[in-house]
Amino acid sequence: MKTFLVPISSLREKKATLIYAIDYAKAIGAEMIYGIQLNEIKEEDHLDDIMAHAKKQGININFRFFVGDTLEYIIEFCQDFNVDLIVASARTPKANDISYLDELSGSIVKKTEMPVLLIPENYKYKSISTVLTAIKSGIVKTEGATTPLEHMLISTKAEMTLLQVKTPSYLPEDLMFDKDLAILTSKYYSSENATLFQGVLEYIHVVNPDIICVFRRKRGFFEKLWSDVTLDHTVNKADFESRVPLLVLKGEQ
Repeated sequence: MKTFLVPISSLREKKATLIYAIDYAKAIGAEMIYGIQLNEIKEEDHLDDIMAHAKKQGININFRFFVGDTLEYIIEFCQDFNVDLIVASARTPKANDISYLDELSGSIVKKTEMPVLLIPENYKYKSISTVLTAIKSGIVKTEGATTPLEHMLISTKAEMTLLQVKTPSYLPEDLMFDKDLAILTSKYYSSENATLFQGVLEYIHVVNPDIICVFRRKRGFFEKLWSDVTLDHTVNKADFESRVPLLVLKGEQ
């Protein structure tokens, strides 16, 4: 976990996401952050402040200005520069804002195979001591999928609580746990809920996590992103919302 990519639609509006990425990189020993700016950088974007903060934390940061097919560029960039993690913005928890993920962040989660760390707008980094990982199945099919989670836990000396949510689509074989996931688990809870989100809501105040972790999958988490009847890549808060950073691990369970 040495290289991050932070795609931003506006440097001024997403400054807090970049600052979080810099502080998180420092915490886990990453070395390089690439920022893809989708609009022209202007004087009022406070670029100097961001560069000074990165220098203070000992993190190299490099900005690229890009216009075109954003998602295709992001996918190619991640391959060419060996990016380990994408850090993207989620929406703020405003009562009148129905979206949790906008088109850019939703597309990154849906169409890339990269692990993604979603940061609520204006969220400031704080030390990580507890991670809540919510799953439906304990089977992890993608090799290396838990690596970002493992690196986070080891680097920050945090503990992980595993929450298994048994939904109506639950299968007996879902109780089989991947060995890598089992090794990382300090505490385990099980619940029965209609959706993964409902299970998280039930236990979030029990665990009080600094970060929530889920797996990118078609059956459950962000399920509507994979709908064949809509091209909408946004996610509404009614379907899922996290007011702390959300780590989305690549691949399906």
